Amino acid sequence: MTCLYCKNGKGYMALKYHLEDAYNESNITIPNNICTTSPPYAIFSYKYYNDIKSLNHVKKYDYCFIGSIKSDLYNRQWIIDFAKQYFTENSIFVNTDYDDWVSLGSFDLSYKKLGYSPKFDPLGDGQSRRAQFRIVQENLFYFETLCQSKFVLCPAGDSPWSFRFYEVLMCESMPIVKKSDHTWRMENEKEINYKYILSDNVMTYNELLYNMDIQENTEKFKSFHLLPFNKLKHLSIRNIRILNKKRCNIKQKNI
Repeated sequence: MTCLYCKNGKGYMALKYHLEDAYNESNITIPNNICTTSPPYAIFSYKYYNDIKSLNHVKKYDYCFIGSIKSDLYNRQWIIDFAKQYFTENSIFVNTDYDDWVSLGSFDLSYKKLGYSPKFDPLGDGQSRRAQFRIVQENLFYFETLCQSKFVLCPAGDSPWSFRFYEVLMCESMPIVKKSDHTWRMENEKEINYKYILSDNVMTYNELLYNMDIQENTEKFKSFHLLPFNKLKHLSIRNIRILNKKRCNIKQKNI
């Protein structure tokens, strides 16, 4: 199906490849009314989700960013400023551009040329599966570091939303964004209302709520981004209600 988003170049091929994997895995036919490059919800296969789930999730880093800066310096300048102010020896920063980069501090590992496989296709097709689909086992440093970080910076790129936001949710870490508009891609996803932190409010975040916020995000992700929807949604809503009660109790104790 070709929709207005695809015609305007707003579709994203990685969404298509993940959605196709999920439907094939579940032996379900993709509905004709779904635009695969811009679906109402990003859909991932259980295999992909479980590949990330199987990694070490013990948090040993406070802040993390691994990615390109020059791909959109206008939307990513705040990352540099944030890192200079808040990153510590227990943080991980990797600018995957490498060239002509001046280290930001001891936490900056850019010079080691770590990170993840770039979007590259030997045939030059930047929209191919090889270029757009980030395989977990080929990007272990990237995914393991996200899983082991409490907070991960998720800047906008060529669009306000970031595919990294989905990855951080699967890694069960807390996204840090510049604007709330950077936490959703479609109106449907906006209504999910994920927990996140605005970069300007990081010092006011109540870390006593961290584990519950991560659990709520995980329940919501399983409900809206894995197939089938209905089987998981009832369990997710029930668990979120329990978390909200616990969250209220913690807030009352700290008044």
